[in-house]
Amino acid sequence: MKQAKNIFRLFDNVVSDAQMLPSHISMYVSLIQLWSVHNFKNPFRIHREEVMKLSRIKSLATYHRCIKQLDSVRLINYLPSYDPYKGSLIEIIEDREEASLQINKSSEKEFHFAIPELFMVELYFRERDFSSSEANKFYSYYQLRQWKLSNNKSMTSWQAAARNWIQNTNNEKKKNQKLS
Repeated sequence: MKQAKNIFRLFDNVVSDAQMLPSHISMYVSLIQLWSVHNFKNPFRIHREEVMKLSRIKSLATYHRCIKQLDSVRLINYLPSYDPYKGSLIEIIEDREEASLQINKSSEKEFHFAIPELFMVELYFRERDFSSSEANKFYSYYQLRQWKLSNNKSMTSWQAAARNWIQNTNNEKKKNQKLS
């Protein structure tokens, strides 16, 4: 019964938050499954590899993004452990009133762009067969511009900017090959 209530809370969040993707659903259901294995005790320990396998998430960047966003919408409390043998602590939040208050707050707020960490950008570029140096160029360029676009508007998705960067880099390589 606990599982069903929490999954319904997740779907309420999915409907009201455009940033929630199938990967979030998959991860949350996996966390609920692990919670049931631990006899619904809060908090409980998880290991990244196990959660990624259960939720069918292949990318480290996707894993970190999903778990941080589930934490930010207050479906879970995430206490990362930087010791790979120890595992991170997860607490499934069961308080329905607290969750509905958070949904109302998040729908009233404007979207605020979160500056990515360099390692996330590097992972994103490596997943697309680009070097870390290209990721560093991208990161430095937008860090210098305070994460603003060419029209001086605030960035909403660094991944979209990275895709454009990669596409432009590929186009330049093709031009240079034609000239050679």
